[in-house]
Amino acid sequence: MSNNNNHHKKDSHHQHHILTNAMAFKVWGALIGLTFITVAVAQIDLGALNFAVAMLVASIKATLVCMFFMGLKYDHKENTVIFTTSIIFLSIFMILTFGDLITRGDVYVKDGKIIPESFTAGTVVKSKFTKPWISTPELIAHGKEQFQNQCVVCHGAEGKGNGAASAGLNPKPRNFTAAEGWKNGRRPSQIFYTLSNGLGGMPSFASAPSDDRWGLVHYVRSLGPHENEKDTPADFKKIGIDPDKADGGGGGEKVIPVDFAIDQMIADPAGAAKPVKPTKGKK
Repeated sequence: MSNNNNHHKKDSHHQHHILTNAMAFKVWGALIGLTFITVAVAQIDLGALNFAVAMLVASIKATLVCMFFMGLKYDHKENTVIFTTSIIFLSIFMILTFGDLITRGDVYVKDGKIIPESFTAGTVVKSKFTKPWISTPELIAHGKEQFQNQCVVCHGAEGKGNGAASAGLNPKPRNFTAAEGWKNGRRPSQIFYTLSNGLGGMPSFASAPSDDRWGLVHYVRSLGPHENEKDTPADFKKIGIDPDKADGGGGGEKVIPVDFAIDQMIADPAGAAKPVKPTKGKK
């Protein structure tokens, strides 16, 4: 009989706790109240305390949900210890991370001006091609790959300007198979200039590596008549290249840090769309 009682007590100990309606409504009311507090605080500028208050309210709400609706309050104590310890360690990582973000300041801007020196942390990307303004089978193949990934939707698979998105565009995308109508010219450096600065409805591709742009230049030229149009010194000067230097067009390009680029887009969405002249690397 004693064993049966012990077995019954053991089974009842493992039964799920059923939250009473009164307690459920109390917790629900507390959560609603905390939500109103969150909305109200969002309307007030507390400076650095905004983040702290938001995290405090969110933590209280999460604790109520875990303790009552998830039943942690009525679970085995060891489970409570494991769960609480995990939250503590997660909080430590979050505090250290946010502490670094809050105290480091803007490492790319000083007195409202961009610090060029900050780009030295970026990676210098050297051109893989010698004098990429001169067409080669490798450049054309590389350009074809870029074209299929980025240009087909507007210009079409054959480059005739009849891609899937062309119906809703005005002016219509360039027909690369035609020799006439190129507003900036059809010489390699002129097409490179158009890709780097945009034209009409086409956005700037200045953020793309120069090898990708030169590959596109030679591929789209290969789709049309093969005139032997050579670049002039003025053409090269316009895109900032010294053709006598076989370094891929100026000694390499700096990769702008991603977080800096995102900050610039948030701060000035219109300005972020403008063509950016890449920072040159040291030779």
